[in-house]
Amino acid sequence: MLRREVFYLAYHLHWSWAEAMAMEVGERRAYVRMLAARIDEENRALAHGWTHQGSP
Repeated sequence: MLRREVFYLAYHLHWSWAEAMAMEVGERRAYVRMLAARIDEENRALAHGWTHQGSP
């Protein structure tokens, strides 16, 4: 789980391994949850736009 969290933050936010590992576990997981929620919102917005405007 730790490796997955660090990869997720590094990939999406361009944080280094050291930056992600320097955070407390709860703080790092909060960032993962916020990022996941943001990505879900963006995906829903894209899907909503496609259904109303047709496929890109």
